[in-house]
Amino acid sequence: MPPYHAAARKLSLSARNSIFAKPAVFAGCLAGGVIAVPSIAAAHVKWFVNCNVSDDPLPLHAVFSDTFFMFLMLFLAVFSVACLAERTIIGALLSEVLDRCTQPLRGRANELLRAVAAIFFALLWAQGGAILTPELTAAGTSLSTIQLLIPVFLFNRATLPAAGVGIIVLYGYGVAAYGLFHMMDYPVFLGIGIFFILSVSPNPKVVAVRFHLLRWSVAFSLLWPAMEKFLYPSWVAAIAIVHPELTLGFPVDTAVTAAGIVEFGLSFALFWTPLVRRLAALALMLLLTSATLDFGKPDAIGHSAIIAILLVVFADPDGKPQRCHPMFAPLASSAALLATIFFYAGGHALYYGGSPALMPLMSGVALLAFIALCAQGSSREWLQMMETMRRWLIIDEAANTRHRSALNSNGARGTEPVASLRS
Repeated sequence: MPPYHAAARKLSLSARNSIFAKPAVFAGCLAGGVIAVPSIAAAHVKWFVNCNVSDDPLPLHAVFSDTFFMFLMLFLAVFSVACLAERTIIGALLSEVLDRCTQPLRGRANELLRAVAAIFFALLWAQGGAILTPELTAAGTSLSTIQLLIPVFLFNRATLPAAGVGIIVLYGYGVAAYGLFHMMDYPVFLGIGIFFILSVSPNPKVVAVRFHLLRWSVAFSLLWPAMEKFLYPSWVAAIAIVHPELTLGFPVDTAVTAAGIVEFGLSFALFWTPLVRRLAALALMLLLTSATLDFGKPDAIGHSAIIAILLVVFADPDGKPQRCHPMFAPLASSAALLATIFFYAGGHALYYGGSPALMPLMSGVALLAFIALCAQGSSREWLQMMETMRRWLIIDEAANTRHRSALNSNGARGTEPVASLRS
């Protein structure tokens, strides 16, 4: 190809993709504004407020307010534009810049996670009285021994599985003490434990899948507690009253709803395509880090492992954006939000008793099946199916047109078709 043809093609491509620039900038400004308002989204409610998990949540009809749907529409707009921008030249250039900036970190991800986990459990042991997080309190020699041995086991690669087993034992201790529903906030510790157990596997595929499991566990650990901001707004309101600067002058109920949407949106984005989840990881890191200025050392220690995992996600370019077509982004994300709310409400009713659990759980299952269809394999199959349906409609319409034309022709000729049949 001659040089001027290549230059013209590049210029044409740039012009074509420039139509996404203004929407992308506008969406970025909106996202920044929304994230800046509910900084309270970074706070883990149970660490700073006395919460009775067995209390009945807010009725679902009260959750789905006008404010809820307003912020949901805003999130869907920003999320859709981000998914579209990822497939443009802007997204490609940004991905390339991120790849270059995070190249030194990618080769040291294992060492980073081991070091942060060792510091985290050493601080838990030194502080005493906590199982895994500030509100999970317990005391005992066996508990302290496990917390002390985990950092020791993390120093040597051969003993990493023992450290992973110790972390999972601590999670099981929390389940026994506080119940499974309460510990649904912290599957990230299961992810960390499994990560270290699989670290010594000789199978490269097993070693590679560790990071996916770790990302999914931290995404769910942030996504599930976000439901508390919808179903237990009074818990979060107590934090907003103590820290009124976090609402930036907005009404408390509005700030709490916005915080829930932001926390859910960024957490769900960790399940999505490479550039989207890397930017979501960056935003979550900034939120969690800035929250330590208001909530102090407990928040810094409790979120240190999550921040380290998010840093690894930010540095990881693995995956292809073609796996999830942008047209399905608003469908899958909105369905995921509703499904998580239904599962939380139904799971709470099933675990603690109270309101009927069957309808919320069945609604959540139906929405989950819809998400699975949206995210199954490549979106090419969906597009082919839609194209096939379109062709069927065209063929059917053409057949109807020919049928109507035949009827009109028969009517004009009277009984001529009948006579021809008799002959």
